[in-house]
Amino acid sequence: MEWTAVVPVKSLPDAKSRLLPDADPTRPELALAFLQDVLTALAGAAGIARVVVVTDDERIQSLVDASSASWLPEAPHVGLNPAAAFGAASLPHDAAVAIIAGDLPCLIPSAVDLVLALAGAHDRAFVSDAQGIGTTMLLDRTAATCSPAFGERSRARHVRLGYVDLGLDSSDETRRLLARARRDVDTQVDLWDARRIGVGAATRAVLLNGPAR
Repeated sequence: MEWTAVVPVKSLPDAKSRLLPDADPTRPELALAFLQDVLTALAGAAGIARVVVVTDDERIQSLVDASSASWLPEAPHVGLNPAAAFGAASLPHDAAVAIIAGDLPCLIPSAVDLVLALAGAHDRAFVSDAQGIGTTMLLDRTAATCSPAFGERSRARHVRLGYVDLGLDSSDETRRLLARARRDVDTQVDLWDARRIGVGAATRAVLLNGPAR
């Protein structure tokens, strides 16, 4: 099965508001780096045929233009779930779609392919976040039935919608790899844990060198 990844992304001035103060120039650079590492992981995943980023931010659009992905304008800006639904609705109705969070700096191609392989056994599936409360990936065999319900306590909402939480009964090795798909970053504690797991090259460069001037 080939999947299309849809990545809805906030505008950089609004992104990662709990990670660093608004005035800190590193905050938007980290948000952009997280996305770049996600796009790199998706580009290297064997099961991903296409990547679509939904955003109204020009810097993000420029980043996507320099990658193998494409973007759709989110206009007007109305939130993560409408953006995810808009991206899914742009696909053929029978396309397999994976809604992927843009703040997974630990993501690598093998983790993506593992998620896709596990999701292939279900009509609807998702990956819960590291806290077991939220959602980092939502997968539907058919884009027409995709029902994103991201946000606070989204895990419970997705379970009620019939999505299966992936990897809960898997081996230790599988859980270690899935940890890379579960580790979204919203706070300094999340970022510390992401660095412990291992972040991608773009995030590592910002953490080492600070924002580009």
